[in-house]
Amino acid sequence: MATVAVPEYVTDRAGRRVVVEGVIPLGNNDPLKLATLPTAIGMWAWIGPGLLWSALAQGSGELIWWPYLTAKYGTAFLGVMVWASMLQWWYNLEILRYEIMTGENAMTGFIRLGKWFALLVGAMIVFELMWFGGFTASSGNALATLTNFPAGWDVPGQTRFWTYVLIVIYVLVLVFGPVAYNWVERISMAVVVITVAGVLFACLQPQVYTTFGSFAGSLFNPFGSWPFTGMPGNWDAADASILVTSIAYAGAGGWGQVFYTYWFRDKGAGFGQYAGRVTSPITGELETIPATGFAFSDNEQNHKNFNGWMNLAASQNSIGIFFNTLTTGIMMWLAWAVLIPAGKQVSSTWQLAVVQADFFAIAWGDVGRSVFLFVAAMFLADAWLQNIDGYSRMLSEMIYGVFPKQSRKWPLRNWYYLFLGWCTITSLITVAITVPGMAILIRGTASFFAMPIMGWAFIYLNFYLAPRAFPKWVKPNKFNYVLMWICTCAYSLLFIWYIVASILPQFGIKLM
Repeated sequence: MATVAVPEYVTDRAGRRVVVEGVIPLGNNDPLKLATLPTAIGMWAWIGPGLLWSALAQGSGELIWWPYLTAKYGTAFLGVMVWASMLQWWYNLEILRYEIMTGENAMTGFIRLGKWFALLVGAMIVFELMWFGGFTASSGNALATLTNFPAGWDVPGQTRFWTYVLIVIYVLVLVFGPVAYNWVERISMAVVVITVAGVLFACLQPQVYTTFGSFAGSLFNPFGSWPFTGMPGNWDAADASILVTSIAYAGAGGWGQVFYTYWFRDKGAGFGQYAGRVTSPITGELETIPATGFAFSDNEQNHKNFNGWMNLAASQNSIGIFFNTLTTGIMMWLAWAVLIPAGKQVSSTWQLAVVQADFFAIAWGDVGRSVFLFVAAMFLADAWLQNIDGYSRMLSEMIYGVFPKQSRKWPLRNWYYLFLGWCTITSLITVAITVPGMAILIRGTASFFAMPIMGWAFIYLNFYLAPRAFPKWVKPNKFNYVLMWICTCAYSLLFIWYIVASILPQFGIKLM
């Protein structure tokens, strides 16, 4: 496609000016600027986004719902977790492929599919964020159990107290931290390290490691559990929402999956080198964040650079999937070894993480129980931090792209902090009117609905739309192409199963 030359420069993170050679139209948004794709650098400088994704993925499915299903149903759903985690790999790779190609985040890509689609995604995001205060509420409950403070208050009151304290602390971090991404990364990486170290130590206890053979035999046998074996005899239809939530939260879940593009770009991946970051209005300097991204020509250097970035994306993706799958598997193993013999189940209401404190108690007694409650609090509050940051970014970009004349009178940073304030208020209200388990479950179900929609969107973006403006070699190889189709179809079929098995019966319609 012919380009129109424009006398324009962009500046990369090192302050170097890069010539913009022209523009190329793509979809229903402003054209892409034609420039040279930056060179990829070493893997270890980019380990942050992979661990950040892992930390977000560990927010509730790993700590709460997978142990809940294990403790209640034994082997019935053990094999589901592994393939549910693997589904995330191909989703993440295509999400990162789009950012590397264009330097755009996911929401800007959705606008290229049509403003109506971006508004639909925005509406689904608004519904999700109405409930994600449940993450911090469950974190507050862990701290309330740990401290029994304020003394004399009931469990809901203590939980809300600690929830509000955590929300205030994290909002202050995002407002006063010079670069929002840097603080989100530091906090999340610390949570991952503490969590993985703690659960690995718990696994070294005889009560746990002696059960590894029986547990692993079921975990790594996907054909020995649902859906191949049917539902367990004690199946409670009310747990269908927990099952689909667990599958969605075998990774970041829902639209939280696309936060990866924001972290990758803020780190400077691909054309992210030419994009500014969200900085504090108090302690940071304003950086220019372009409304749209870039494209590159078909030449050997761009091809080499693109392959370098995709290899980096694959390695980061593998790091995130590995740590998330490892942590989830260990949490399920601990439920298998500790909760089932004791006849205990995970709470689905207020005390979401209290029963799991027995995981650490087997190694360290009361000290271990206290350590786990603290780890759980950080685990769950960290998920809230990443969600409020990611949703604020997505809504800011939606406004910037769908209503350009009105919104671009302000820098994107202003919109980010406006939505940050609105999301915070929404969380405070959610915490006041719902129990944590219900809030997380509603948000998880909404996240599951997003998964097939997201998959089809990225299939169209990366396999059909982008090649109109990019060299043909940006498309995935045949293996990844087929696997992305399989993953998206799997989520679509599970979506249909949930509608038929759980939603329609509530209206008196039974098809199963």
